[in-house]
Amino acid sequence: MKKAGIFILIICVSVIYSCKHQKLLKSTDLTHKYEMANKYYEKGQYYKAIPLLEELIPIYRGTQKAERLYYIYAYCDYNMRDYILAAHRFNTFVRTFPYSKYTEECQYMAAYCHFQLSPKFSLDQSDTYTAIEQLELFIKQYPKSERVETCHQHLDELRYKLEEKAYQIARQYYRTGRYKAALVALENVLIDYPDTRYREEVYLLIVKSNYMWADNSVETKKHERFINTKKAYTKFASSFPDSEYLVEAQEILEKTNKNLEQINN
Repeated sequence: MKKAGIFILIICVSVIYSCKHQKLLKSTDLTHKYEMANKYYEKGQYYKAIPLLEELIPIYRGTQKAERLYYIYAYCDYNMRDYILAAHRFNTFVRTFPYSKYTEECQYMAAYCHFQLSPKFSLDQSDTYTAIEQLELFIKQYPKSERVETCHQHLDELRYKLEEKAYQIARQYYRTGRYKAALVALENVLIDYPDTRYREEVYLLIVKSNYMWADNSVETKKHERFINTKKAYTKFASSFPDSEYLVEAQEILEKTNKNLEQINN
């Protein structure tokens, strides 16, 4: 009975507050609505603040209150984790109030929203590229900002993600027997990410891909491609003389030399 009474009380309180909120929405007292929009925002009741802000922003456009309304409007969407809308709101703020004390903050937040939207490496990386673009733009516009260091940290994380995706795509080409595509993808990893943490693995996969491509080629192409395998081995061995993969690479070299002997005979 006690629990039932508490439940009924909660329902009654909820209904009362809901009625008060509906009455507020229908009110013509703009000053009170402005005060309540700020109050809801400060209390974290963003879903209540948003309809008030949507009504007030066009009314107060061009006034001193507009800046505050636009600012908390963007943060309402951000705090509700609607990062797409929040990024749009923050960018709108920057365009509307280019000289505001909040402009730098909103420029950063627009970029950070796209950072939040960046998915795991296996998914489409459009938001990752947008985040990188936005973060680099912020650094260019505010090179002395205290947020620059954080931006560089975000950029490192995003680039690691793109690096991971590029490497995994190259590996997948190798695993599925698309050796020519694997070689192109692996070389692109080295070009796009010269300091990649997968550098050793990439060089080994280049050796293995060259060998498999040669071994599966028509007779007229085998000699040239086995020679390329030897070149790839030499580059790998000289770059990583203490590699844990060196024995595996040497086995490939031995098979390559045997194939070349057969071709030459």
